[in-house]
Amino acid sequence: MFATTLKRISAKKFLTPQSVRFMSTLPVIETIEGHKPPSKDDSVEGRYATVLFTCASKANSLHKIYEDMHTLSELYKNSEALRTLTQNSGLSVSEVSILNDALRDVGEIQDLTSRFIEVLAENKRLNNLAKVADKYQKLYQELNKEEKMTIYSARELSHDQKDQVLAALKENPDNADKHFIIDFEVDKTIRGGLVLYTETEYMDMSLTSRINRIRQEVNFLTS
Repeated sequence: MFATTLKRISAKKFLTPQSVRFMSTLPVIETIEGHKPPSKDDSVEGRYATVLFTCASKANSLHKIYEDMHTLSELYKNSEALRTLTQNSGLSVSEVSILNDALRDVGEIQDLTSRFIEVLAENKRLNNLAKVADKYQKLYQELNKEEKMTIYSARELSHDQKDQVLAALKENPDNADKHFIIDFEVDKTIRGGLVLYTETEYMDMSLTSRINRIRQEVNFLTS
């Protein structure tokens, strides 16, 4: 029953969002010298992600595990059954095995990922699964110099327009060596222009924003 639920959720193609994912060519990294992650995180989830990163590098599977963690994150967001299951700190070995079998039915989950889930369950940390997956993804993205970004436009951009946006981002000296992963979405309320979101920055270049600024300036001059 649980496996059927996960299959039904994955069939909704959540891994390819309705917004168009557009990216520059991303190098695939499976291992690094020394097997140490690019940064340190002393949180519980960060420590588990660090161990997973090191094990993945030693197994020549950094990118493979990255894909697994992305799958787990999306399943967690979309499956109430999975969220409920991971909150149970008393899962038996057989129940964890059922969980791993169900995940393998959904996609090609690596053996290392399955074993890591078992370790989380043994340590009563399965409720941290989603946060560990998120931390691991951030470590890999940092290693690979990936920049995730959501760009809103008033109308659907053509492929050429998306190419132009990507080229403009790469021309910025501050973005040297970065690899962009962009979700383009439509928001008719901005009227024109673009609004850009990253995990740490927000840039509003929309027509609506410019109109509002003009109104504020006019109001200031006439007040």
